[in-house]
Amino acid sequence: MKTSFLTFCLSFFLPAWACADWPQWRGANRDGSSAASLSLADSWPEAGPKLLWESEPIPSGDDGGFSSPVVADGLVYLSLVWHRDVPTKTRTVDDLAMRKIGARRVNLPEELIAVMEKARLSLSPRLRGTKLDEWAKAWVEENLDAKQRLLYADFVISRFRKGKFAFPIDATNKLFSIRNKTFPSEKAFLAWIDEQGFDDETRTRIIDGVPPTRKVADDAIVALDLQNGATRWKSSLEGIPTGRVSSSTPCVSGGRVFAVGSNRIFCIEAKTGKLVWDVPIDSKGAASSALVEDGKVVALVGRLTAFDAASGQTLWTSKDLSGNRASPVVWMPGKRKMIVCNSSRSVVGVDLETGDTLWEAPSGGSSTPVAAGQYLIVHAKDEKVGLAAYRWNGVGVELAWKIPKLTRRSDSSPLVKDGQVYLFGAGMQACYDLDTGRKRWKEVASQDISSPVLADDRILSYEIKASFLRMVKADPEQAVTLGRAKLQALRCSSPAIVGDKLLIRTHKGIACYYLGK
Repeated sequence: MKTSFLTFCLSFFLPAWACADWPQWRGANRDGSSAASLSLADSWPEAGPKLLWESEPIPSGDDGGFSSPVVADGLVYLSLVWHRDVPTKTRTVDDLAMRKIGARRVNLPEELIAVMEKARLSLSPRLRGTKLDEWAKAWVEENLDAKQRLLYADFVISRFRKGKFAFPIDATNKLFSIRNKTFPSEKAFLAWIDEQGFDDETRTRIIDGVPPTRKVADDAIVALDLQNGATRWKSSLEGIPTGRVSSSTPCVSGGRVFAVGSNRIFCIEAKTGKLVWDVPIDSKGAASSALVEDGKVVALVGRLTAFDAASGQTLWTSKDLSGNRASPVVWMPGKRKMIVCNSSRSVVGVDLETGDTLWEAPSGGSSTPVAAGQYLIVHAKDEKVGLAAYRWNGVGVELAWKIPKLTRRSDSSPLVKDGQVYLFGAGMQACYDLDTGRKRWKEVASQDISSPVLADDRILSYEIKASFLRMVKADPEQAVTLGRAKLQALRCSSPAIVGDKLLIRTHKGIACYYLGK
């Protein structure tokens, strides 16, 4: 009784963040759910939940990637490859320059592209606004098949909207022929441009889009105070520029922070930012988030690899699991603890101790599976699999059910709550029965890449490129929206919940909101 009373007193007087940390990608259990039992607000005012603080500027996107914040022991951590520009005499037509110029290549038949360009150049200047949008959508519906519409409708419509100002396709092809090529000087770059015979407007756009600077980068971890957002410390190691693809979320365990950088995996002290160990990896620009389990740090860094948490020494490397975008989870449906992770075309289970492959099943992609007892839920890149549940059979997995689907994105990770599977992403929000896969409800929605989170029977998810945050009740009977707020979060990142606080990454840094009643 004394122990119970003491535990009650401690839990009553502890601050909200101490109730349940969010120490790694997708939370403490790596399933997107908060362990907190605090009562959250049933709705939000029109302005949205109360903003508590914003951090100092932290770069994102091309200059800092899309990693998500984590929280442990009153500190908020963010890992990123921190880019900056330095002057240079050279010129490089890299991916960032391509985007600034407006040069995008699409996998459409040449004949179809020719028809599209002819239609674009012959558009009447009187066709504009809503009428132009309606015409463009009708053109897409008539000329593109279902898969093409899914992947390229926005691109085609945007070219029609730009009309004669859209960047020429032939110029795009020429730029892609020198993609990532470095010219030794501006003079050499201009000489190449002049050889191509570009018109004056295209020539100017290309010159303006390739700056007289080059990127350099550091592998950085920033620690903020959860109560006020003040920076406690920043730890940096010299890295290499990898752009937006470096989006690995750190993991806090045993008083240390483990992170994947531009071309390394490293460990620092959680309280001070002091380096503990630093190990190079073959993969560059990984988005896989580290997992710490039984003294091992596991991440998909070219190959699924386990490192010793104390020293960084490589313990094993999987021969069957490759990539650098998907993040692993722990699953123990039987006596053997395993690591499960998506590869390019499959989901694979390996032994935690040895790295030996135990089983493999259709899936693939960059989403994170969810372990739920004897079930493993995957959101697959393979359209024939879609959303699926695999059941442990004692020696491997067997398909319990699947919901094939044709979608543009399969990056968002599912949630499991009270025998139901929730998918908020891929242009939908839906609920399915965990045991049977029976559809409970499904709606067309504007959620796509980011993974949702769950707390106090409420699902929080980004929508419309993370411009808005929606709160939906986790109810198998119907989708009930409890709140919607314009927060301008960073697309591709996911929020973290600690007690009654919501941590989101924005384009400028980290913001903290109050979710309590």
